[in-house]
Amino acid sequence: MNLQVKRCSLCQSAAIRRKLVVLLAVPVFLVVAGVALRAIVETKFRHDRALWMEKTLPQLASFPLSNVQIQNEILEIKNNSPRGPYDGWVDEHVLLMTNGEFLIYAFRHGANSGLYDHLFLAHGSDGSWYYSTYHFCNYMVLVQHDPQPGSIAEFAKTYSVRQFDGKSKECLQHTWP
Repeated sequence: MNLQVKRCSLCQSAAIRRKLVVLLAVPVFLVVAGVALRAIVETKFRHDRALWMEKTLPQLASFPLSNVQIQNEILEIKNNSPRGPYDGWVDEHVLLMTNGEFLIYAFRHGANSGLYDHLFLAHGSDGSWYYSTYHFCNYMVLVQHDPQPGSIAEFAKTYSVRQFDGKSKECLQHTWP
C-alpha cells in the first residue's frame, strides 16, 4: 500500500512539473514570437522606406531651383494665396524661410508607435541636401502653423534636420527625438 501511495505521489509530482513547464513555456514562447514578429515588420517597413528614399531623391533632384512649379509655390506662399491643405510658409513641395531661402521637400509618414521612422528629404536653395525623421505629419500640419523660420539653418535646428550628400543611405538614420 505504501508503494502505491508513493507511486501516486510521484505521478502527481511529475504531472505538476509538466503543467508547470507548459505554463512557463507559453509566456516565453509568446514573448519570443512577439519579438520575432516585430523584427519582421520593422525589416519590411525599413525596406519600404529605403525604396521610397531611392525613388524620391531623383525626383527631388529633377526639380531645378528655377522650376516654374516651385517658383509658383513660392509666390503663392508670399502672397498668402489659399493652397488646399497648406498654410503659412508651407506648400506642397516648398518650405519658404523669411530670408528667402527655401527647401524643395518630400516626406513619408512613418508610424507614430516608434516602430519605424518618418522620413523628410529636401534639397535646399543653398544647394545642400537635408533629411529628418521629425514627425511633420500629413500635409506638414505639425509645422505649418509654427512661426516661419528665418533660414534653412534655423529650420534644421528646430526640426532635427541634418545635411547629407543627397545620394547615400545616411538619410535613413534616426534624427528625432
